[in-house]
Amino acid sequence: MKVVEHLEKYIGEISRGADIDDRKYNVTIALYNNIPFEDIRTYSTLGMNQYFIEYYYEFIFVCMAKYNEDEIASFLTSFAEYLIDGGKGVQRGDILSFDFSMTSETKMNSLYFTLPFYFDDELQELQMEDKGIVFPLIVPVYQEEAELINEKGWNAFEDFLEENEINNLWDLKRDKYTW
Repeated sequence: MKVVEHLEKYIGEISRGADIDDRKYNVTIALYNNIPFEDIRTYSTLGMNQYFIEYYYEFIFVCMAKYNEDEIASFLTSFAEYLIDGGKGVQRGDILSFDFSMTSETKMNSLYFTLPFYFDDELQELQMEDKGIVFPLIVPVYQEEAELINEKGWNAFEDFLEENEINNLWDLKRDKYTW
């Protein structure tokens, strides 16, 4: 319950849980409506911290509310299962690319991992009695952006975002960025 309390303290009240029937593990997806902004929806995993994958994780994902929440929740569930099955975690600046797009509504097929910058810094980690849980933000990116991040480094990508005040990373149909 401490994880839910932590998430709700720093993200906001959970609106509901996703209805995923064919889960392989005890991981669900929580949805937060109009957070961090109007017409934006935040998703978080719940239950990943039961499985140690280099660290204990719960992931955060933010996108426009107009995108199909069932597809996104299904993708995030599959992603969580992929990490658990593989036993390999992620760190800030890592990229994971797939041979398929995240949902039918986007051409993005890569995930970039960073600090949950939409929210208070205190969200980043929860220290419990027996473990610490980290809360990386998943930022969806196009294959071309993933290649640039790998080529130029994640610092260059995050500097570009900050210097150009990029504020539409939650749009799954945004234009591609180059830097």
